[in-house]
Amino acid sequence: MADRAPTTLGGNLPVSRFAASVSERHVASTARKPNDRADLAAFAEGLAARLPGSWTVFPHEHAAYADQFPLAQRLWDLGHVQWAFDQFVLSRDAVLTSDTGCELVVVDRPRRKREFLIAALQPSGSDVPDRVNAPNGIVVDADPVRAASAVANRLLPRYEQAVHEARIEQVATAVAAGERVLAEWDAISDSLCDADHWPLDERYDLRQQQRDAEMWALFAPFLDHGPALVAHAEEMLPFLDPEDRAEGRWPYRLRVLREALEGGARVQADFEAVTGALLPDHPRAEAAFANAVVERNAEGWHYSLTWMENGGALVEMARAERALHGRTHRPQQSTQVQAARARSPHAIRQSVATPAVSAAAAPPGLLPHGRVRRAR
Repeated sequence: MADRAPTTLGGNLPVSRFAASVSERHVASTARKPNDRADLAAFAEGLAARLPGSWTVFPHEHAAYADQFPLAQRLWDLGHVQWAFDQFVLSRDAVLTSDTGCELVVVDRPRRKREFLIAALQPSGSDVPDRVNAPNGIVVDADPVRAASAVANRLLPRYEQAVHEARIEQVATAVAAGERVLAEWDAISDSLCDADHWPLDERYDLRQQQRDAEMWALFAPFLDHGPALVAHAEEMLPFLDPEDRAEGRWPYRLRVLREALEGGARVQADFEAVTGALLPDHPRAEAAFANAVVERNAEGWHYSLTWMENGGALVEMARAERALHGRTHRPQQSTQVQAARARSPHAIRQSVATPAVSAAAAPPGLLPHGRVRRAR
């Protein structure tokens, strides 16, 4: 059941411009029955069973208004669902998690007993830039079959597109940060070496370790979702402009990006094998772990550098893909408009009364020979 958000955390009744008496609140609260609404947990289970892939359902009953705050902070919606979280006390929810990491939240729709709201949650562990369009949630009725169709056809495609755009933005941010790390290293490394470019003392090694650690921290998140970015770019490559492909050296750069991810994954696996064998209570465990981190960062330097040097290709290709979609979307719209006009009785009568003028018959702004433009 969804109630309006209280003015204080102690209440659970709708907010009104006219204050209700304590007795009125008591009568209103006791009049509610838990079975007034459709079963949200059963609906979520039915929905999860019908969505593509494998989904796990986590239903949750809210004991207090504050229980909805963690979900509200991760909510990826700027429309109806955000309004519900902001303005109402939501007594329950269900989070659906897919085998690919996608998370959806289901809550009651305020003031509608047989309807639910479904929205996506932002990917955990990453900040989504504000310029990425949120995949706004949807309103569904209590039928899991129809709801699953709406989620699969409307919400999930928007979610996947938004995630891809967010990952591309993260690539651009990481590449820019990597360039700053390299610029700082170039500016200071010469001062730590003699005239023959040999390190003067241990300060060179310490500063190099800092560089390696900063670059690995920028590169490591892409070990998880970088392969999907590269795979998507490889899939789109044949559809992009051949001149852009050649000028940007996209095929080569995609190959080295994939190799960097594979190499980085091997380095991380070796690191986890070494640190996993450490005994936590051993007196040297902390020092051994720190040494393993330094070694991991040093071995991963080549792969993190390769990613930063070539990651811009993913940003360039995403920009080219958006331009391609923009060009292909306009003719589709034009075809749909023409089909709609052909079905319209008004358009048919108009075409009989006034012969159509071909756009190819004359340049824009001119009529074919023999026709006179008349002022309206």
